This record gives sequence, C-alpha cells and structure tokens, in this order.
Amino acid sequence: MAIPKNIFLVIICFLATFSIVLAIPGIGSFYNSSFIPSRCYGTKPQGDMVAKVGSKSLWDNGAVCGKKFNITCTGETNKYLLHPCTGKYVVVKIVDYCPQCYDDATTFHLHEKAFETISLLYAFDVKIDYVQIK
Repeated sequence: MAIPKNIFLVIICFLATFSIVLAIPGIGSFYNSSFIPSRCYGTKPQGDMVAKVGSKSLWDNGAVCGKKFNITCTGETNKYLLHPCTGKYVVVKIVDYCPQCYDDATTFHLHEKAFETISLLYAFDVKIDYVQIK
C-alpha cells in the first residue's frame, strides 16, 4: 500500500525540522598546521579531517576525544565578508583542546583542509551548526 502524497510530505517536513532542531550553533575557525602532538592521540597522526575543541564545557576534561561532529557553515562573522560558506559539510574527529582559541568563543578550531571544505579560507572564522555523530 502506497503512502498518500500529503502524508509523505508531512513526514518529510517533520524529519527536516527535527534534524534542524538538533544542530547547535557555534563558531568555527581554522589552524594551518599539524595537530601533532595532540592531547587525545599524542604523536599518532589522525589525518586532516580533525578539530580542536575551543569550548571548555564541550572539552569536558577530554571526554570528547575521538568523537565525531558534522559541521556546516551557516554564515559570516565579519559583516564585510558576505557568503563565505561553500554549502558543503564536513565530519571532523576531535583530537585536542584549544583553551587559547578566542577565550571559549570558538567552538571548533578545524584543520585547514576541513575548514576549506565548508568555507573560504580568507573568512578566518564563520558561524557554524554542529551535531555530534553517534
């Protein structure tokens, strides 16, 4: 038995709204060097799709090590640079904590390769939405 078109549309709208509600806003910036050594993995490389957490509460004494987050650019933080977002998302693995990253204002400090997936590099930092991947 096929689902009627109007019920199908209601289900799609509900699911889309649900996923938007789960996203948490933050600020993303980038770092243009290796994240080695890191607090989570020492000298063992973890690739380019990695990030440092800039929020003490999110770091939670290292409990976030190895967790993965889906990060999407949502807009500029600088009113003079409009539309820095690429429209793509990136999944990053947390490898370190960055307490000096803008006094807890920056949620994620991404590796340069990860950042340029979601934004133009010259934006330096952008508004983001993030969701932890289970």
